[in-house]
Amino acid sequence: MKLRAEKIIDGIPINPVLPKRFWDTDNERRPASHQPWWFLPFVVTGPNEAWAGGVRFDTWCLDGGAWDRPTCWGKFGTLEEAVQCAQEGPAWRRREGCP
Repeated sequence: MKLRAEKIIDGIPINPVLPKRFWDTDNERRPASHQPWWFLPFVVTGPNEAWAGGVRFDTWCLDGGAWDRPTCWGKFGTLEEAVQCAQEGPAWRRREGCP
């Protein structure tokens, strides 16, 4: 699969070009164009005045955590934090006692 993204950092796509209807398709009905994105975390950046620097970095993954969209793994103030989350998984999955 050839990923298209603004950039790729350590294998993590940053602002990827995602297939149509990626954000609102029932997981059981996802087309072939969505399949390469299963379990591949990615980061989406966007302006947000509430965050320091005016930018927020959101880490997402199509992992089945939501039935119709990728799961938000976290929202961060730096790209480095967002990439770290993508590499290590979300904090709520790493907590002791969580499945």
